[in-house]
Amino acid sequence: MQLTLRYQAMHSTGPADNVEANIVPTELQADLNPAETALVLVDTWGEHPIATHRARTSDITVQRIRPVLDAARAAGVTPIYAPSPAIAATYPQWTRWASVEDLHPSPEPDDGWPPPAYRALAGPYASLQRAPGELPPDSAGKPPERWHRFRTIHQAVAPEPDDIVIATGNQMQRALRDLRLVHLVYVGFATNICVRFRDYGMHAMRDRSYAPILLRDCTSGIETRETYDGLQITSAVLHDLERWVFTADSQEFIAACQRP
Repeated sequence: MQLTLRYQAMHSTGPADNVEANIVPTELQADLNPAETALVLVDTWGEHPIATHRARTSDITVQRIRPVLDAARAAGVTPIYAPSPAIAATYPQWTRWASVEDLHPSPEPDDGWPPPAYRALAGPYASLQRAPGELPPDSAGKPPERWHRFRTIHQAVAPEPDDIVIATGNQMQRALRDLRLVHLVYVGFATNICVRFRDYGMHAMRDRSYAPILLRDCTSGIETRETYDGLQITSAVLHDLERWVFTADSQEFIAACQRP
């Protein structure tokens, strides 16, 4: 599969012009073997407590990720679902590359630090408390309310019985090794959180010596009041990610999958 990849590179000739204005988009033509390629679907949930994010990501999932998934399957690309540990564990496929430690994790010992008063934001640390109405519904050790829970992978891209569902980066590494997969094409949410920072996210897999690729129109970050109208957080994160990993366009990926 021939695919145009984009990254941000410093185009300078020496110390005199080594400035931020010379960090510019750069493209290369990559040749990916479908048999060595995985489509990694991160947090393509069917639910989300933030209504606007849920509506936007649902549209992206149906209109963009589903066609990408269909084209990937037809081309022999391997789907890998990474829907967060709690959701992964609800799918029987999750156990295929699970270790004993994955199935029966040992609790981390509590060494007592930070101290109890700091954890409770009490006493000398009380000034760090947020206003009560600002606390998220799953904070302070309380279980999330039903409307705030994530429960399923979006039905438009639901895994098939023989698909891979993983909960951790170690599981994904075992699957990639056993199936001899090296190219990781990412889709999913949220660009600024899980896609980027999960232990199976793009930075973590880059640290494992992979060269991840994000389909930039198959993702979205969680925005704020100041950024929502223009999706500036998503745009800024994509630009920053391109310093470290590649991005590509979904329509070009589909065309590459379909090209004889």
